[in-house]
Amino acid sequence: DEQDEQDEEENGACREEGGGDNELAGADDDDDPREGFHLRLFTLLLRYKSIRGHGFQAAVGPEVWAALQSMLGVGFECFASPLNAYLPRFCSGFPDVDGCFGSSGSFFAFQPLYGSFAVNPPFVHSIMDATAEHLLRLLKRSEEGAIGKTKGGSHALSFIVFLPGWTECAGYQALETSSAPFLRRIIHIDAADHGYCDGASHQRADPYRQSPYNTTCFVLQTTSAFHKWSASDAFESELRRAMALTVPLDSAAERQMRKTANGGRRGREGSDDSGDDTDQLVVAGEKKKRERT
Repeated sequence: DEQDEQDEEENGACREEGGGDNELAGADDDDDPREGFHLRLFTLLLRYKSIRGHGFQAAVGPEVWAALQSMLGVGFECFASPLNAYLPRFCSGFPDVDGCFGSSGSFFAFQPLYGSFAVNPPFVHSIMDATAEHLLRLLKRSEEGAIGKTKGGSHALSFIVFLPGWTECAGYQALETSSAPFLRRIIHIDAADHGYCDGASHQRADPYRQSPYNTTCFVLQTTSAFHKWSASDAFESELRRAMALTVPLDSAAERQMRKTANGGRRGREGSDDSGDDTDQLVVAGEKKKRERT
């Protein structure tokens, strides 16, 4: 009923069209629970190792999560992995191996009815474009109150979206223009003023990486969500403060710059330094700048 829905929203919960929880992949019983856990953990690590850093997702830092939870009621990550998820509920890229570690499956199959969500997709044009389309579709259906059997009013559905400042990207443009009925706030943060938690921080000496790009934060909300979780001036100030805390220390930044400079040589020598997506993003960013000029 309405009270149950309100209670779940206040806990950062969500409800999906069709109902029911996803069945955890590989959740069959084992004679030795430790053997089953070790097998699943090995499979998970091997999968992420095999993509050699190309699919890792850099996350916002703990201070940012604290601000999102306390001020926008965020209770779910739309893009994460068991290796870098901050919240217990999240979507990820490999449900078959991530499911037993808490993944709810692919974001693009995710159909929340209400709740507050953080959306920080990998910085890949095709993924960001598809993300924008999916978000706008969910918001429109929720605002109309026409998801599933629900009629007669909008749900409180809220997304805060983190994208690089690639204004030429179709996904960026869609959120900036097509989302007008739902766009409550845009926050631009300079690259020098924030960093991200490395997607492979489980095998890194330095958990944070300097952002190679400016970041734009879009707050998208239905009417009900706007009244429930206001993205106020105070929220913007707190978000900027929290993101500044993820800038790596000078010593860490220096190590990262040396590693980036040596990346080409290591690659030619066949070094397997998988998982360092930020170094690859820096190189890609410099290439993009040269192409534009």
